[in-house]
Amino acid sequence: MRMTISEILARVEKTIQTSEEREYFLIHEARYTYILRHLGRLGHLKKLKILDVGCFPYHLGGALELMGYDVYGIASAHEPIKNKKVVICNIEKDKFPYNDNFFDLVVCTEVLEHLPQSPALALSEARRVTKPQGYLLVTTPNITRSINRAKMALGKSVMYPLEQLLEDDGNGSNLYHRHNREYTLKELIILVRHAGWSVEKAEYFVSYTPFRRRVKPDPLWLASGKVANYILMVLLSEFRDTLLVLGRK
Repeated sequence: MRMTISEILARVEKTIQTSEEREYFLIHEARYTYILRHLGRLGHLKKLKILDVGCFPYHLGGALELMGYDVYGIASAHEPIKNKKVVICNIEKDKFPYNDNFFDLVVCTEVLEHLPQSPALALSEARRVTKPQGYLLVTTPNITRSINRAKMALGKSVMYPLEQLLEDDGNGSNLYHRHNREYTLKELIILVRHAGWSVEKAEYFVSYTPFRRRVKPDPLWLASGKVANYILMVLLSEFRDTLLVLGRK
C-alpha cells in the first residue's frame, strides 16, 4: 500500500534529531507537500533518478527516497550532511560531478536566492546532467510577495540587514545563509530559458500558511495578521510568497 504524502513527511520528521531542525521542518512542511504533489503529477515518470541541488537539510530528498525514487544530492561545504549519495560542490563555480544525460529530474528548491553570484552555471549544469525530455523543478521566494510590498510601502527595505553588508565587505558569516538575490516570476523564467530549458509551467504558490503546525503559537494579533495576509495571497496570485518553474530539456 502506497503511503500518502502526509505519511511520508511524518516519517521524515521522525528522523529529525534537533529542535532547530524540527522547527525548520515545520516552517517548510507546506512547501514540501506542494512540491511532492507537483512531482506526483508527472505520473508518466516512474522510478525517477533525481538530483536534489542544495539538498540540506535532507527533508525533501528523504521524502523522495520514501516515494521510491533514486535520489542523489548536492550540498555546500558548510552544510553538515552525511549521505553516500550526496556530494559537496560549489554550484556557482564548479561543474556537477555527473555524466551528461544522467538524471530524469533535477530539483532546485529554495537555493537560487542564497547565491551571491549568478545562478547561470548551476542551471546550465542541471540541464547538462538531465536526460533528453527530462525536467527541472525550481522554487524560490517571490520578491513581489505581499509582505515585501507592505515593507516597501512603509519605507522599509526588503533586503538583508545593512550590517551584514558591512561585515567583511559583505562576505561575512551570513553570506550563504541570507537571501542575496530574490526574483520575480518573469526573471526566473528568463534565467531558466537562458540555461537552455523550455518552460512548461510557471506559477506562484503559497508556501508559508498561518495554519501550519508550530513549536509555539503566535500571539492573537500576529496570527490574525497572518490569516489576513493568507487571504490576500489566495485572492491575488502575484502576492503569493513562492515561485515555481518547471523546465524541460
